[in-house]
Amino acid sequence: MVFVITDVAVGAPFDGSGKVFIYHGSKAGLVTKPAQVLDGISVGVNTFGYSLSGGIDIDGNAYPDLAVGSLADTVVLYRSRTVIRVFKDVTIIPQNIDLEQESCKHGPGVCVEFTVCFSYTAFPHTYNPKIILKCVFEAETDRRQQGKASRVYFLNRKPNDPEYQSITTVELHKQASSRCITTAFQLQDDIRDKLRSIPVTLTYNILEARNRRQSSVHSLPPLMPILSEEEPNVYNTEVHFIKEGCGEDKICHSNLQVNYTFYSRVGKADQFVPLPVENSIQVFSLTDQKDVVLKITVTNFPSDPLHPHLDGDDAHAAQLIATFPETMSYSGVRPTGSAMDKTVVCHSNENASQAVCELGNPMKRNAEITFYMVISTQGITLETTELDVKLEMATISEQNLTSVFATAKVIIELPLSVSGEATPNRLYYSGDVKGESAMKNEEDVGTPVDIEVTVSNRGKSLRTLGSAYLNLMWPHELANGKWLLYPMKVQLKEKEQSGRSMECIPIDAINPLRLDTVRSDSSSLTPVASQRSANRWSLTYPAKKKDVVLDCARGTAHCVVFQCPLYSFDQQVVLNVHGRLWNSSFLEVTRSIFTVVFL
Repeated sequence: MVFVITDVAVGAPFDGSGKVFIYHGSKAGLVTKPAQVLDGISVGVNTFGYSLSGGIDIDGNAYPDLAVGSLADTVVLYRSRTVIRVFKDVTIIPQNIDLEQESCKHGPGVCVEFTVCFSYTAFPHTYNPKIILKCVFEAETDRRQQGKASRVYFLNRKPNDPEYQSITTVELHKQASSRCITTAFQLQDDIRDKLRSIPVTLTYNILEARNRRQSSVHSLPPLMPILSEEEPNVYNTEVHFIKEGCGEDKICHSNLQVNYTFYSRVGKADQFVPLPVENSIQVFSLTDQKDVVLKITVTNFPSDPLHPHLDGDDAHAAQLIATFPETMSYSGVRPTGSAMDKTVVCHSNENASQAVCELGNPMKRNAEITFYMVISTQGITLETTELDVKLEMATISEQNLTSVFATAKVIIELPLSVSGEATPNRLYYSGDVKGESAMKNEEDVGTPVDIEVTVSNRGKSLRTLGSAYLNLMWPHELANGKWLLYPMKVQLKEKEQSGRSMECIPIDAINPLRLDTVRSDSSSLTPVASQRSANRWSLTYPAKKKDVVLDCARGTAHCVVFQCPLYSFDQQVVLNVHGRLWNSSFLEVTRSIFTVVFL
């Protein structure tokens, strides 16, 4: 014999304002988790639950009611509601979606129809109100919570209802009397995900219960019945797609693989040649070229030709995702020109740092797709040493996907030319030896010399390449540490509209003795002016004895290196250096020298 324990109420009058815990009984015994907790706070009674009285049916609905007492001479009556068990039978037509087969009754399209038949039972059997259930059909809840649009829309929804939802009602006239409702959804056009099933949730609740007989004036008003907890009021189902191109297990195991080669563009036409290879890596030489090209090949072949059933199934919603560093950006896609290759469409984000290319939905077994991706190199700087593009495959088929990095070495070749001119091209020295402390202005030093160095850029603007430098080795001392060519002024200017000056370093090596200048524009001496300044010194010509070469590399002179930035210029910059031959040094050490050559 099986004993069924009835429900139990336990009073706890000193738990806060007092509580009553309701425990349900079952064939397995008392359910230890309370089904309901009644609280004295909600009714404004202290020591609530001090006394309990049950087993009496106050309103005559065949369910025992509960009276809860307290030490405050207050009694609260709780009436039990009738419990209804709802049964449902769900039919889905078609059970699986065939995208090649139109199934809508109203016109073209792919539709799925749901028919749900409801009935209910209750205790006692004489309880037969008309029960109205509210039924809510909802599609793809999880997908929409991820911010994705639903792939379906319900046909018979109300104007204000969202398209992914259908709300209707059904009337059940009495116990064991079945009534059915029907709804249907249609697939959106051009859905991408044709592999994952479409989940649908049905939720129903009691909207209204109408008794056939009116209650008497002296009877208590009837209570709304409640659904039995033994029968969940939520029904979940999934509608699957017919999966062609998948294995016997109906699971698509794809094998997407990507290969790449860097190319360069030939002229302005869509003709491309592979980049050269050095030490097993391709080399990109940046001159005036604005783009680099990736030839990308994606395949979906079985990994093991002897066991082709293991993978290589159709790759649904197949994509290639290319992510670029800050120095590069997506520019476009070009076909290979082969009749065998399909046209690939790519879309980039707002700043062109990523491109997503559609490869097919699905990309079939044994398929191979090749295309050119054109990438802008406008952001490359002189500090860029390599190109590094991240290539990722994506599919909703089953496959462990890994990223591939397309890498090439970068060599920046700037078509720069450097020319120089010295004025005058011959220097003279003579007179008396003077110490360094006797020098007050630059004319005390010796003959002036002006060097003009022009750097021309016939290629890509350095505005987009960062910074380069012009280094000038200036022989300022003899090997014994005495002054040789004393630097008075170093100035770098653009030959552009702005004509702005750029500062060379080290600044403290320019006129370190702080000698007074004879004029503000000493850097633009003409040969005539320079000769006139030289004539200030009385000239002597010693007998020819020997020639000497003053070269910092040979150690016969010491040089200071002036470093001048060449950033942000398009055409030409000019470096002007104005200095003075230190007359006294030559009088001391070069009496046996006729010709001095500076290198």
